[in-house]
Amino acid sequence: MCIIGETMSLSNDELLSNIKRQAKRLSKSLSTPLRKSQSILAMSVYQCADWNELRDSLKSGSFDNQFLLLASLQPNSDAFLYKLLNENLANISFHIKVYTVENLPINQIEKIIINVFGIEHSDFISKIQ
Repeated sequence: MCIIGETMSLSNDELLSNIKRQAKRLSKSLSTPLRKSQSILAMSVYQCADWNELRDSLKSGSFDNQFLLLASLQPNSDAFLYKLLNENLANISFHIKVYTVENLPINQIEKIIINVFGIEHSDFISKIQ
């Protein structure tokens, strides 16, 4: 897929830094330990079995899993990545709800997910429209 190669212009180190920041934001938002947040992020957002699989997948540079594209999502990303997140937001929210003990409403979980990528909710809404 041509669009994947063009979208993934960040180096493996930058992608790894991004997912580390995402895990830290999730940890803070859910008030969970970092290790648990890493697992939740890997399983719910990236559809990986665990944090190690997520890291190894990004290091390998093989992006068979389209969700790995989200590792490059940040405030100044292409609209394509925003739309990819938006298309999968309900599914990701469901998985986060399953993997946490918090009984948060789905709309609050969606805001947390958007924040995990360092994006303001209002900016996200304007980019997907």
